[in-house]
Amino acid sequence: MMVSSSVKTPVTVIGGFLGAGKTTYLNHLLRSDSGRYAVLVNDFGAVNIDAALIAAHDGETMTLANGCVCCSIGSGFLDTLGRILDNGTTFDHIIIEASGVGDPWRIAEIALVEPSLRLNAVIVLADASRIANLLDDSRVGDTVRGQFERAGLVLLTKVDLLDRAAVDGARSTVSALRPGAAIVETTEHTLPGLPDGAFRPASRFAATDADLTDHEHDFRRWSYSRSGAFDLDALADALKALPPQLLRLKGACRIADEAMPLLLQMVGQDWALTAMPDNMAAEHDILLVGVGTDALQDTSALDAILDAALISPTPVTTADLNRRQTAFTL
Repeated sequence: MMVSSSVKTPVTVIGGFLGAGKTTYLNHLLRSDSGRYAVLVNDFGAVNIDAALIAAHDGETMTLANGCVCCSIGSGFLDTLGRILDNGTTFDHIIIEASGVGDPWRIAEIALVEPSLRLNAVIVLADASRIANLLDDSRVGDTVRGQFERAGLVLLTKVDLLDRAAVDGARSTVSALRPGAAIVETTEHTLPGLPDGAFRPASRFAATDADLTDHEHDFRRWSYSRSGAFDLDALADALKALPPQLLRLKGACRIADEAMPLLLQMVGQDWALTAMPDNMAAEHDILLVGVGTDALQDTSALDAILDAALISPTPVTTADLNRRQTAFTL
């Protein structure tokens, strides 16, 4: 990658299960600091919606308003990081947002063996309202548990949605899961900055590309692309009808009588439609990406559920199929 230097670039890895609030936290960091960052976004979905939520995409690399450079992690994480290190640009910090089903430690280990990097922190976000149920879920519990194994800082998110007893229960759950880790209770409007300190690793060994893409057998992706618009009431019924094996759904969609596409975000059975971020281009009427367990039913059945909510459903076009074949990033 890069020739060894006495000045090492700090690396922070942000992890956490689907819907924990990683992208919200990352955006907070970018808005609240004037430093020059390299940001790598690792989305498991078939289309990298998380990268689009951070800045308008300009191919593989994009320039953010505060001088950051953000890359969607393509065919190989090591290749992508190597290009960041070898392009001659100096960054104050490299921030990596791990996939919602990925192991942040596997990514963090790269900074332990690359001479030009220093591992600053592994931060894992935990949704206070869901963490206990996720850990008890036989479908995803082991994945969630593994994300905390080397966390140095845990951000307990969405605490404003719970009473004190529930927050204390979530905090105890995380403390038992990762003894010794610092836990910070947060809301969308009270997020901390980056910690700054040398990381003391429990072990040192090089992660490989295989280590970074070992969730293929445990989780499935689904992408849904259509022209047209949803009827809002019918969409609500359709989302309720989606199977519990679908863990996360997000993306842009047009709603009848709305002038602009809206951003749909769904975690479990909870969903919301909000205005699209100013920097997220709406290139398609409807483009949603989902992640589910390996028991997620055939995608044609999922397509049919959402198709029923369309205004004047239209046949799938060649353009729809082409968009569905967009290369995924892990």
